[in-house]
Amino acid sequence: METEPERIERLWSNTRYFQGELKRSGFNIGGVTTPATETPITPIIIGEGRKTMDFSRALFEEGVMGTGIAFPTVAEGKARIRLILTSEHTKAQLDRALETLERVAKKNGILA
Repeated sequence: METEPERIERLWSNTRYFQGELKRSGFNIGGVTTPATETPITPIIIGEGRKTMDFSRALFEEGVMGTGIAFPTVAEGKARIRLILTSEHTKAQLDRALETLERVAKKNGILA
């Protein structure tokens, strides 16, 4: 990391872009912020456990890995999808994932 600081900047740049686009699309990502002291893990808060796990499965079938987390790992009513980016994701890959997330969320009644 010390010899390639550009990777860290790309990671945070990817994370800021991705989170901004998720918010713009209407996803609830909670109070996530992305200063360098935080994590690049981004939640999409769904609430209902079954709906979250169904969304996770549907995303996987479409080629997006979004891990569903529900009770008892998180409090009842706080189920979420966890997404993580890397410095090696391209903008095209991020845009494709964002399009898939939005399309699948609409199909599953998560977004209007």
